[in-house]
Amino acid sequence: MEHRVTFNIAPVPASRARVTRWSTYYPARYSKFRVDLGQLIADLRPTPEEGLLYVKLNFYVQIPKSWPKKRKAEKEASYCDNNADIDNYIKAVLDSCEGHYYHNDKQIVMIRAVKRYSNNARIEFESLPIEDMFFRKNYCL
Repeated sequence: MEHRVTFNIAPVPASRARVTRWSTYYPARYSKFRVDLGQLIADLRPTPEEGLLYVKLNFYVQIPKSWPKKRKAEKEASYCDNNADIDNYIKAVLDSCEGHYYHNDKQIVMIRAVKRYSNNARIEFESLPIEDMFFRKNYCL
């Protein structure tokens, strides 16, 4: 079954766990993102897939408010060149979707992700069984 959804939440890259003498924790920004995205997913009540999956992710990163209007206009919808790696954005979303859209992220065998600037920060998520992808004509990877 195909899942296509837009999460109206600003994407946050996954960060490394912090280890202290007493505990291990994630930074507050990443923890809050995981909770908020988890709540958005839970509200949709998706059914987890059983087989292998193909996932498409479009990340629309908020344009910094400190930039001048001219630069904001130039960067709208262009590829995002901020310091965060795209694989960290992917990890944050896939970890949050685990148990909702699929049982384990090892089911994902193919992925396509794009990171762009936008004034409307959001995440577009699409997943479909790998078998279905190859039988569609003109399906864009």
